[in-house]
Amino acid sequence: MTEIVITLDIERPVETVREYLTELHHTKDWSTTVVDTVYSGPIRLGAAGVETRRTGRRELKMMNWEVTGYDPPRFMALTFGPPLNSVALFSFVPIPTGGTRFTCSTTIKPKGSMRLLAPIIAVEGRRADEKQFAKAKAIMEAKDVGGGGFDDISR
Repeated sequence: MTEIVITLDIERPVETVREYLTELHHTKDWSTTVVDTVYSGPIRLGAAGVETRRTGRRELKMMNWEVTGYDPPRFMALTFGPPLNSVALFSFVPIPTGGTRFTCSTTIKPKGSMRLLAPIIAVEGRRADEKQFAKAKAIMEAKDVGGGGFDDISR
């Protein structure tokens, strides 16, 4: 088992940050690997979907996920199935500046031969998370969105 923790302060209110990062159709705007996320209905406990990710030059539908924890505006937990078998917990805490301390804590639980790759997965995962959450922060802080409204953020 390997854990990756990324924490950063975003100068936007908790509800704005939570909305942007938990409405998963936004993921492709800031993620370094997600090309698309498909799910039906609102994000809530038990919601499920699948991600298409870019690995090298290929795009693969590969990450089935389910919302296994959800308590807005405090946190959301996503459990991903094979090949990585991981849990990502997004937490949102107000800070004195009026912004949000965002933390993504990902626990990777590879099985079988994937366990041998766990150290490499952890290093690459940390790099990807640092890059993509810095991009999400930049997107949110660059927009004058008031109380939300990220639907047209990257267009």
